[in-house]
Amino acid sequence: MTLSRLFVATCLAVLLPVAPALAEWTPSPAEMAALPAYCTAKFNEGANPEAAKVWRENMGINFTHIHHYCAGLNFVNRARGMASDKDKLGTLGAAMTNFDYILQYTQADFYLRPEVLMNRGIALSMLHRDGEAIGELLKSIELDPKQPRAYVTLADLYEKQKNRSKALDTVTAGLRHNPDTKSLQRRYTELGGKLPYPAPVQPAVAADSTDPAKLTPAPAGVNAAEPASGAPATATPTVTPAVDPAAAPKIGTPKNPYCRFCPD
Repeated sequence: MTLSRLFVATCLAVLLPVAPALAEWTPSPAEMAALPAYCTAKFNEGANPEAAKVWRENMGINFTHIHHYCAGLNFVNRARGMASDKDKLGTLGAAMTNFDYILQYTQADFYLRPEVLMNRGIALSMLHRDGEAIGELLKSIELDPKQPRAYVTLADLYEKQKNRSKALDTVTAGLRHNPDTKSLQRRYTELGGKLPYPAPVQPAVAADSTDPAKLTPAPAGVNAAEPASGAPATATPTVTPAVDPAAAPKIGTPKNPYCRFCPD
Protein backbone atom coordinates (compact mmCIF):
# COMPACT_ATOMS: atom_id res chain seq x y z
CA MET A 1 0.00 0.00 0.00
CA THR A 2 1.39 3.42 -0.95
CA LEU A 3 1.82 6.15 1.65
CA SER A 4 -1.02 8.19 0.15
CA ARG A 5 -3.44 5.26 0.25
CA LEU A 6 -2.34 4.46 3.79
CA PHE A 7 -3.05 8.09 4.76
CA VAL A 8 -6.54 7.90 3.22
CA ALA A 9 -7.23 4.59 4.94
CA THR A 10 -6.16 5.99 8.31
CA CYS A 11 -8.35 9.09 7.94
CA LEU A 12 -11.43 7.11 7.01
CA ALA A 13 -10.82 4.49 9.69
CA VAL A 14 -10.92 7.26 12.29
CA LEU A 15 -13.97 9.02 10.86
CA LEU A 16 -16.24 6.20 9.80
CA PRO A 17 -18.57 4.19 12.05
CA VAL A 18 -17.68 0.52 12.46
CA ALA A 19 -20.27 -1.65 10.73
CA PRO A 20 -20.16 -4.73 8.49
CA ALA A 21 -21.45 -2.69 5.55
CA LEU A 22 -18.43 -0.37 5.88
CA ALA A 23 -15.80 -3.08 6.24
CA GLU A 24 -14.54 -2.28 2.73
CA TRP A 25 -14.46 1.49 2.43
CA THR A 26 -12.27 1.61 -0.67
CA PRO A 27 -14.43 1.97 -3.80
CA SER A 28 -14.40 -1.10 -5.99
CA PRO A 29 -13.51 -0.63 -9.69
CA ALA A 30 -17.23 -0.59 -10.53
CA GLU A 31 -17.95 1.94 -7.76
CA MET A 32 -15.01 4.10 -8.82
CA ALA A 33 -16.39 4.25 -12.38
CA ALA A 34 -19.53 5.92 -10.99
CA LEU A 35 -17.53 8.61 -9.17
CA PRO A 36 -16.05 11.83 -10.60
CA ALA A 37 -12.62 11.62 -12.26
CA TYR A 38 -10.92 13.48 -9.42
CA CYS A 39 -11.77 10.56 -7.10
CA THR A 40 -9.75 8.14 -9.20
CA ALA A 41 -6.92 10.67 -9.28
CA LYS A 42 -6.97 11.06 -5.49
CA PHE A 43 -7.26 7.40 -4.58
CA ASN A 44 -4.49 6.52 -7.08
CA GLU A 45 -2.33 9.52 -6.26
CA GLY A 46 0.74 7.42 -5.51
CA ALA A 47 0.43 5.28 -8.63
CA ASN A 48 -0.46 8.12 -11.01
CA PRO A 49 0.97 11.40 -9.68
CA GLU A 50 0.49 13.23 -12.98
CA ALA A 51 -3.30 12.83 -12.89
CA ALA A 52 -3.32 13.95 -9.27
CA LYS A 53 -1.18 16.97 -10.17
CA VAL A 54 -3.77 18.14 -12.74
CA TRP A 55 -6.55 18.06 -10.17
CA ARG A 56 -4.38 19.55 -7.43
CA GLU A 57 -3.69 22.53 -9.68
CA ASN A 58 -7.41 22.78 -10.38
CA MET A 59 -8.62 22.50 -6.77
CA GLY A 60 -5.65 23.89 -4.88
CA ILE A 61 -5.39 22.95 -1.21
CA ASN A 62 -8.90 21.50 -1.34
CA PHE A 63 -7.60 18.47 -3.25
CA THR A 64 -5.87 17.36 -0.04
CA HIS A 65 -9.27 16.56 1.47
CA ILE A 66 -11.29 15.56 -1.61
CA HIS A 67 -11.18 11.80 -0.81
CA HIS A 68 -13.68 12.48 1.98
CA TYR A 69 -16.18 13.85 -0.52
CA CYS A 70 -15.55 10.86 -2.80
CA ALA A 71 -16.14 8.51 0.14
CA GLY A 72 -19.38 10.33 0.97
CA LEU A 73 -20.63 10.00 -2.59
CA ASN A 74 -19.73 6.32 -2.66
CA PHE A 75 -21.55 5.62 0.60
CA VAL A 76 -24.70 7.31 -0.74
CA ASN A 77 -24.46 5.17 -3.87
CA ARG A 78 -24.04 2.04 -1.75
CA ALA A 79 -26.98 2.94 0.49
CA ARG A 80 -29.33 3.09 -2.49
CA GLY A 81 -28.82 -0.62 -3.15
CA MET A 82 -29.17 -1.83 0.43
CA ALA A 83 -32.18 -3.79 1.58
CA SER A 84 -31.32 -3.72 5.28
CA ASP A 85 -32.45 -0.54 7.03
CA LYS A 86 -29.72 -1.03 9.64
CA ASP A 87 -26.96 -1.22 7.02
CA LYS A 88 -28.45 1.70 5.12
CA LEU A 89 -28.58 3.83 8.27
CA GLY A 90 -24.92 3.16 9.07
CA THR A 91 -23.81 3.76 5.50
CA LEU A 92 -25.66 7.07 5.22
CA GLY A 93 -24.22 8.07 8.59
CA ALA A 94 -20.77 7.47 7.13
CA ALA A 95 -21.67 9.62 4.14
CA MET A 96 -22.78 12.46 6.43
CA THR A 97 -19.54 12.24 8.42
CA ASN A 98 -17.51 12.69 5.25
CA PHE A 99 -19.70 15.49 3.86
CA ASP A 100 -19.35 17.32 7.17
CA TYR A 101 -15.58 16.89 7.03
CA ILE A 102 -15.27 18.33 3.53
CA LEU A 103 -17.44 21.32 4.42
CA GLN A 104 -15.35 22.00 7.52
CA TYR A 105 -11.88 21.65 6.04
CA THR A 106 -12.17 23.03 2.51
CA GLN A 107 -12.14 26.71 1.61
CA ALA A 108 -15.43 28.63 1.80
CA ASP A 109 -15.23 29.51 -1.90
CA PHE A 110 -14.40 25.97 -3.07
CA TYR A 111 -16.35 25.52 -6.29
CA LEU A 112 -17.69 22.08 -5.27
CA ARG A 113 -19.25 23.40 -2.07
CA PRO A 114 -22.78 23.81 -3.56
CA GLU A 115 -22.61 20.23 -4.86
CA VAL A 116 -21.47 18.94 -1.45
CA LEU A 117 -24.44 20.69 0.19
CA MET A 118 -26.77 19.20 -2.41
CA ASN A 119 -25.54 15.65 -1.78
CA ARG A 120 -25.66 16.22 1.98
CA GLY A 121 -29.31 17.22 1.50
CA ILE A 122 -29.94 14.09 -0.54
CA ALA A 123 -28.40 11.91 2.17
CA LEU A 124 -30.57 13.64 4.78
CA SER A 125 -33.67 12.99 2.67
CA MET A 126 -32.74 9.30 2.50
CA LEU A 127 -32.50 9.36 6.30
CA HIS A 128 -36.03 10.89 6.38
CA ARG A 129 -34.70 14.05 8.04
CA ASP A 130 -36.75 16.13 5.64
CA GLY A 131 -36.57 19.52 7.36
CA GLU A 132 -32.76 19.42 7.49
CA ALA A 133 -32.63 18.16 3.91
CA ILE A 134 -34.72 21.10 2.69
CA GLY A 135 -32.41 23.54 4.46
CA GLU A 136 -29.29 22.06 2.84
CA LEU A 137 -30.85 22.00 -0.62
CA LEU A 138 -31.93 25.63 -0.33
CA LYS A 139 -28.39 26.64 0.69
CA SER A 140 -27.01 24.68 -2.24
CA ILE A 141 -29.32 26.37 -4.75
CA GLU A 142 -28.56 29.78 -3.29
CA LEU A 143 -24.86 29.24 -3.93
CA ASP A 144 -25.37 27.75 -7.39
CA PRO A 145 -28.81 27.79 -9.06
CA LYS A 146 -27.59 25.59 -11.93
CA GLN A 147 -28.08 22.29 -10.10
CA PRO A 148 -31.10 20.47 -11.55
CA ARG A 149 -30.92 17.58 -9.12
CA ALA A 150 -31.18 19.91 -6.14
CA TYR A 151 -34.48 21.33 -7.47
CA VAL A 152 -35.90 17.88 -8.24
CA THR A 153 -35.03 16.54 -4.78
CA LEU A 154 -36.41 19.66 -3.11
CA ALA A 155 -39.64 19.45 -5.11
CA ASP A 156 -40.04 15.79 -4.13
CA LEU A 157 -39.69 16.73 -0.46
CA TYR A 158 -42.34 19.45 -0.78
CA GLU A 159 -44.68 17.04 -2.55
CA LYS A 160 -44.08 14.52 0.25
CA GLN A 161 -45.30 17.25 2.62
CA LYS A 162 -48.46 17.59 0.48
CA ASN A 163 -47.33 21.03 -0.67
CA ARG A 164 -47.76 20.51 -4.40
CA SER A 165 -47.86 24.22 -5.25
CA LYS A 166 -44.50 24.79 -3.59
CA ALA A 167 -43.10 21.78 -5.42
CA LEU A 168 -44.25 23.29 -8.72
CA ASP A 169 -42.76 26.66 -7.80
CA THR A 170 -39.45 24.94 -7.07
CA VAL A 171 -39.36 23.11 -10.39
CA THR A 172 -40.41 26.30 -12.20
CA ALA A 173 -37.45 28.14 -10.66
CA GLY A 174 -35.21 25.25 -11.58
CA LEU A 175 -36.31 25.36 -15.21
CA ARG A 176 -35.68 29.08 -15.42
CA HIS A 177 -32.03 28.44 -14.54
CA ASN A 178 -31.75 25.07 -16.34
CA PRO A 179 -34.19 25.33 -19.25
CA ASP A 180 -33.06 22.24 -21.20
CA THR A 181 -33.00 19.75 -18.32
CA LYS A 182 -35.27 16.79 -19.12
CA SER A 183 -35.77 15.73 -15.49
CA LEU A 184 -37.06 19.20 -14.58
CA GLN A 185 -39.28 19.35 -17.65
CA ARG A 186 -40.78 15.98 -16.74
CA ARG A 187 -41.45 16.97 -13.12
CA TYR A 188 -42.92 20.31 -14.27
CA THR A 189 -45.49 18.44 -16.38
CA GLU A 190 -46.20 15.88 -13.64
CA LEU A 191 -46.87 18.67 -11.15
CA GLY A 192 -49.37 20.35 -13.46
CA GLY A 193 -47.18 23.00 -15.05
CA LYS A 194 -48.57 24.59 -18.19
CA LEU A 195 -46.71 24.79 -21.48
CA PRO A 196 -44.73 26.54 -22.72
CA TYR A 197 -42.02 25.98 -20.16
CA PRO A 198 -41.00 28.97 -17.99
CA ALA A 199 -38.88 31.60 -19.70
CA PRO A 200 -35.17 31.24 -18.91
CA VAL A 201 -33.49 33.74 -16.64
CA GLN A 202 -31.78 36.36 -18.78
CA PRO A 203 -28.10 36.93 -17.98
CA ALA A 204 -27.21 40.40 -16.80
CA VAL A 205 -25.90 42.60 -19.61
CA ALA A 206 -22.56 44.16 -18.77
CA ALA A 207 -22.12 47.86 -19.50
CA ASP A 208 -20.50 48.41 -22.91
CA SER A 209 -17.39 50.50 -22.40
CA THR A 210 -17.44 51.42 -26.12
CA ASP A 211 -20.84 53.10 -25.85
CA PRO A 212 -20.18 56.86 -26.21
CA ALA A 213 -23.05 57.59 -23.84
CA LYS A 214 -21.25 55.68 -21.07
CA LEU A 215 -17.86 57.35 -21.54
CA THR A 216 -16.70 60.23 -19.36
CA PRO A 217 -16.80 63.36 -21.53
CA ALA A 218 -13.51 65.11 -22.25
CA PRO A 219 -12.94 68.54 -20.65
CA ALA A 220 -14.24 71.51 -22.62
CA GLY A 221 -11.92 72.52 -25.45
CA VAL A 222 -10.06 69.20 -25.53
CA ASN A 223 -10.46 66.82 -28.44
CA ALA A 224 -10.80 63.37 -26.88
CA ALA A 225 -9.15 61.84 -29.94
CA GLU A 226 -5.98 63.91 -29.47
CA PRO A 227 -3.56 64.30 -26.54
CA ALA A 228 -3.89 67.40 -24.40
CA SER A 229 -1.77 70.38 -25.38
CA GLY A 230 1.87 69.82 -24.51
CA ALA A 231 1.43 66.09 -23.94
CA PRO A 232 3.45 63.88 -26.26
CA ALA A 233 1.52 61.63 -28.60
CA THR A 234 1.97 57.96 -27.86
CA ALA A 235 1.31 54.97 -30.03
CA THR A 236 -1.46 52.63 -28.98
CA PRO A 237 0.24 49.62 -27.42
CA THR A 238 -0.36 46.20 -28.93
CA VAL A 239 -2.08 43.91 -26.45
CA THR A 240 -1.25 40.24 -26.70
CA PRO A 241 -4.17 38.05 -25.70
CA ALA A 242 -3.55 36.03 -22.57
CA VAL A 243 -3.11 32.32 -23.07
CA ASP A 244 -5.94 30.30 -21.61
CA PRO A 245 -4.80 28.05 -18.76
CA ALA A 246 -5.04 24.33 -19.32
CA ALA A 247 -8.56 23.20 -18.59
CA ALA A 248 -9.26 20.51 -16.05
CA PRO A 249 -10.46 17.17 -17.45
CA LYS A 250 -14.03 17.44 -18.64
CA ILE A 251 -16.48 14.99 -17.07
CA GLY A 252 -20.16 14.74 -16.36
CA THR A 253 -22.81 16.68 -18.26
CA PRO A 254 -22.68 20.20 -19.74
CA LYS A 255 -24.85 21.39 -16.85
CA ASN A 256 -22.79 19.72 -14.13
CA PRO A 257 -19.22 18.98 -15.32
CA TYR A 258 -17.97 17.75 -11.96
CA CYS A 259 -20.59 15.12 -11.17
CA ARG A 260 -20.41 12.17 -13.52
CA PHE A 261 -23.26 10.19 -11.99
CA CYS A 262 -25.84 12.98 -11.67
CA PRO A 263 -28.80 13.19 -14.10
CA ASP A 264 -28.92 15.96 -16.68
